[in-house]
Amino acid sequence: MNNIRVLLALVNAKPPLRALADVILLWEGEELTIRRCAVFKKSGEPPWVSLPSLPIQKNGTKTYVSLVELPRELKRRVFEAVMTEYQKHATES
Repeated sequence: MNNIRVLLALVNAKPPLRALADVILLWEGEELTIRRCAVFKKSGEPPWVSLPSLPIQKNGTKTYVSLVELPRELKRRVFEAVMTEYQKHATES
């Protein structure tokens, strides 16, 4: 994986959701876009990133199923890229 690009938008949504990001993974002239990675932040806690997921009802409770699985190292790099972009946008607003 040669490059990770992040297109992030701050959102005015129900907390703790703060931003949505499209992540573009670039390698050897190819690209893959992961849409709607979410950035969450609760008061007094550091922000965190989540890959896209689908909410489902299971045994009467809401649970989430991952839509994308990434290898650990790539996931770490994606999350770092999203957080870097979020920090830039959060300090600008």
